[in-house]
Amino acid sequence: MKKSFQKILVASALVFGAAIVPQAQAQETPNPETVASVMIVDYAGIMREASAMQDVKKQIRERQVTYQQDIETRQQALREEEKQLAQQRTLLAADVYQEKQKQFQQKVAAFQKFAQGRSRVLDQALAESQATFQKALNEVIAGLAEERRATLVLHQAQVIIFANAMNASKEVFDRINKKVPTIKVEFKEGS
Repeated sequence: MKKSFQKILVASALVFGAAIVPQAQAQETPNPETVASVMIVDYAGIMREASAMQDVKKQIRERQVTYQQDIETRQQALREEEKQLAQQRTLLAADVYQEKQKQFQQKVAAFQKFAQGRSRVLDQALAESQATFQKALNEVIAGLAEERRATLVLHQAQVIIFANAMNASKEVFDRINKKVPTIKVEFKEGS
């Protein structure tokens, strides 16, 4: 009886095991539409270090220095005018002095508007240049993802741990530097 019980256990184990094996094998075969092939890109690092973005920063710094010199010259002229106005205060009639003071305040307001406008020009130039570069960078990333058959691309900052084989940053960096080595920054001063 003991032997027949053992035979029944062995037979049931074989039958049970045979039923499980095909099911386990079916689960091991991944569906290509549901399996992600991941590519990691240091997007922020590339935006910061790419030759085109370095060139953009240089052009903006140069224009900023020019604007700053112009602003300082205008500030100095306003200080001199304010000093002269203060000296004339006791020499002029009250209504004449008030009119000159009003004109000076209008010049100060115009200067402040001018300085803010220059700041906006720089901000807008940077934003437009970054948008142009990001468009090209996204095209490079999409092309490389297609080559690698990656179905998911993540910013490196979003990932804690990943296999080095997933990191495409160097290749993306090299390709974007080749595709877009420089960007001509547009400064729209009339706006």
